[in-house]
Amino acid sequence: MPLSTISGQTTTDETECNIIVDWSNGTSSEHAYVINNWNLVNENQTEVHWSHENQSGQILDNGIINLSWNENDTQSRIILPTTINLGDSISIDVRASETEIFCSRTIDITYWNQPINDHEITRTTTWMLEQTGGDGQEYELEFTGRGWQLRNGDQLESNELGAGNLSIISDDGETRIETEINLDRVWLNESMTGIDLEQQQFEMFGNGSMFFIVKDEIGTETIAEINISDSYITRTIANGVPSEQVRLEGTGNLLSNGTNDDESIELDGEVSVFLYELHTENGEVLLSNYLLEAYAEMVLIDGNDRFTLDLDEFIIHETWENGEQTDQLNRIKGDGTFDFAESEDGATIIVNGTVPVFWLESQDGMTTVNTILMDGDISGDVTGEIGLVVEIVESGQQQNHTGQSFDVNVIRNENWLNISQITGIGSNLDLEAEHNLTFEYQVPEEHWLNRTVRYKYVEDSGEINDEYPERSPVVVDPSEPSNESILGSVNISRELGFAPSSMQIGDSLMLDHGDTLKLEIIATDSGSVTRDGHEMDVIHWNGTYINGGFASGKIINEGILAGLIAEVSRSIELEIDELDGELQFIEIQSLERVISPAIVTEAENTPPLFVELRIREGVLTTEGGEAHLEVVVEDADWNMQSVEVDLSSIGIGIVSFNDVGIDGDATVHDDIWTSEVSHLGINHGNQDINITISDGWSTTQVTTSLILTNLAPRMTSLDLAPTTVSRGDSVDISTNVVDAHGVSSVYVDLTGLGGQRFALSQEIGEQWIGSFIVPDGFSPGPQLIAIEMTDNEGAMRLTSLIWRPDGTTIESDRITILNDGPVLSNLTISRQGNFVDDFLVPNLGEQEIAHVISIEVYDPDGISVVQVQLGILAEIGNADDWVPMNDDGTGGDLVADDGIYSLTIQTRSTMPTGSTEIELRGIDSYLESTPGNERGFTVTLSDKSSEGIGSEWADSTAVILIAVGIFLFLSILGGIIVLKNANFDEE
Repeated sequence: MPLSTISGQTTTDETECNIIVDWSNGTSSEHAYVINNWNLVNENQTEVHWSHENQSGQILDNGIINLSWNENDTQSRIILPTTINLGDSISIDVRASETEIFCSRTIDITYWNQPINDHEITRTTTWMLEQTGGDGQEYELEFTGRGWQLRNGDQLESNELGAGNLSIISDDGETRIETEINLDRVWLNESMTGIDLEQQQFEMFGNGSMFFIVKDEIGTETIAEINISDSYITRTIANGVPSEQVRLEGTGNLLSNGTNDDESIELDGEVSVFLYELHTENGEVLLSNYLLEAYAEMVLIDGNDRFTLDLDEFIIHETWENGEQTDQLNRIKGDGTFDFAESEDGATIIVNGTVPVFWLESQDGMTTVNTILMDGDISGDVTGEIGLVVEIVESGQQQNHTGQSFDVNVIRNENWLNISQITGIGSNLDLEAEHNLTFEYQVPEEHWLNRTVRYKYVEDSGEINDEYPERSPVVVDPSEPSNESILGSVNISRELGFAPSSMQIGDSLMLDHGDTLKLEIIATDSGSVTRDGHEMDVIHWNGTYINGGFASGKIINEGILAGLIAEVSRSIELEIDELDGELQFIEIQSLERVISPAIVTEAENTPPLFVELRIREGVLTTEGGEAHLEVVVEDADWNMQSVEVDLSSIGIGIVSFNDVGIDGDATVHDDIWTSEVSHLGINHGNQDINITISDGWSTTQVTTSLILTNLAPRMTSLDLAPTTVSRGDSVDISTNVVDAHGVSSVYVDLTGLGGQRFALSQEIGEQWIGSFIVPDGFSPGPQLIAIEMTDNEGAMRLTSLIWRPDGTTIESDRITILNDGPVLSNLTISRQGNFVDDFLVPNLGEQEIAHVISIEVYDPDGISVVQVQLGILAEIGNADDWVPMNDDGTGGDLVADDGIYSLTIQTRSTMPTGSTEIELRGIDSYLESTPGNERGFTVTLSDKSSEGIGSEWADSTAVILIAVGIFLFLSILGGIIVLKNANFDEE
């Protein structure tokens, strides 16, 4: 029979035998081979000769197998007694003698999808991972990108870089958390030595949103929306040890608006800070950090009852490191009001009150503040007072019911109902005065249970009764943070196992080296694919995952790249017993480029073309400026090997760029080669740059220009004195300014606020000093000062930022602009268009006399309103009312918007003559009013006509209206239910 060499062959001849790989039981248990058409070659002299060599060519074992003869056998299966490894080679011959060989095959051992020869390739990848659990959790991760695989000896590195989306839903029946993150960078890296996975790293960066939805028993939904401005999620497996790091940061809003019968709740607020950090290693929490700062307003309405709680501080902060709580702060602080009314049998009771202090706080796990003050007035058919005081009055030691001593806070809890008068009450209303005073001796540890060890009840008679609750306190450790992964519970990787580098139709494999996935494969057909304009032979295969799912694809079957997947589609379904859930993984991969070995000859090769050198950020500055330089090339053969850029002119030397997604490169093998550089020198302007690009067969050298930008001067310090000023005041300034080219001038630039430019003078070295006048254009409150700096090369910067040594910036100190309130001047009285000194009081029986009172008012922030309190000049019953004045040309005002406010006043015959005081005040756009000691004016009422006016400033009590702040935020995890259901008697 003729010699048949099967190695690399993709067709069979039914008249001869052929040798098929049968690793269907997994190579860890056996490696077997099937001889097809055995009945055609099965003779008494037929033997199977085999040999097993390692990668170095050393024969590990060999032998001859004499198979039993049976004329009905169409195939025979042999099992070799050796253990295979990466790079090994198995040779099998079926022969009748030394010269008569029926068939033979050499099987070179590689790892699935990892050719044993050095290579570098690019593939495109799209995959989707979904996970659901019986606990209401849903997880979905989508990815689209490019992969890169490089083998160098026994070292194999593969990367995938792209973008995607992460969606996580958690719902425990009370709180639903929905997370959506747009991932602008997803990076998966694997490093292997031989068949051992050294490291796998999965990184994700992006931004998105989180929704926390809390629903109470009446159906009210409280929603916290967090806009995630920065997220970083990474999972690493190094030397078999998994670790994970998560960081989510953002701000957000709060909203709740629910109704049920006559009850409604409204919540409106803002989350100013949201930060979540978690670092775990091998299941242990190394760092857990959670910070929430918010404020909001909550209004509860139930029929005629209304409760408003305004909290301007809501802080939750908790940090754990290596199993120990290192920092903790909870603070709820604010105030509120309440109003309610009851009516029965024609009698009405109305209660109006305030909550001047609502303050609960704990630090390092200990209660430090527990203060609630409520004060209300009762009116209607019942008059009286109602109140509540809860506060820590002292701290010390207290024994519990067993006599054991504990550190405690003594909390005064007093409430009262005082009745001063009852009128018209129906017989069915039973209302009595009450007064309760209790002292609670409570351990400060917030995580303990049954914290109150003693109640001291004080009766109005002075009698004291004590109660010592049993089993108090119950000492428990604080709850440690969860180590639950945000990436789901399964570490999924692709199938792994030994495979022949060249497969043949009928070969069957069991890829069983992976931790999770085991895939049974059979080679079904032969064909070809075209990459880089070249056709490559492939074997088609189908596979079934043992735990559910299937895969199919094409694998290269010739040359140095034999054993590399050209195309693959995977669909995997797994049941997760511990979560009572399921996992689905769908993936499509395709070989895109072959970088090496070259699949084009030198004669076929097209030299690469240089397109441009560019700066990704647009600017590269002197004096430590950092940027990503990008060299764009065109290569028709997709076999680029290297890009080198000579940056010696700026002191960096020759720099190798990359196109494999590392060191700042944005996309794998997109022909944009990248390097991150730092320019420490002072050269700027056009620089000639030499660039060398190579594809292995040819090299192209070009010279191009790179524009470097002169870094403008930086301010490293700024001192102002004084820091609290009024407009028009002078402020001394001292600043340090640095620039390697030298600084030519420094100015304080206030032109944007209606001020001037004030030149500073150089003192010693980098210090510049001077002063400036605060212009009227400055708004009240903290304000930044803009500094203009110019170096000796003409680079200029206008800023209020301070440069720190590490190159980062922070805001400089601010000056605080005082708001003194509107200034009042030139009070006048006119009658019938003439200025007069006094108000004329008509005689008895005569008509009222009209007068116009006018005042000039000035405030650089603008006037919101001008008011007057007229006293005896007011209409009857309105002596204490603040009456608005006009500057709109009506109500006695002569000229609109001239800064003179006027009001028409009628004098009556019943008014007493003599001197009296009136008060005027202006309120500016920032709600600051005229100081109290500048409001008083003395005017005269006379029964005789007079001319002129005499006035003087009079002392009066200051009345300042302070805007109420902003308020309650409920916990991200507990929502508004925490406060609404709080039992303060147990706090």
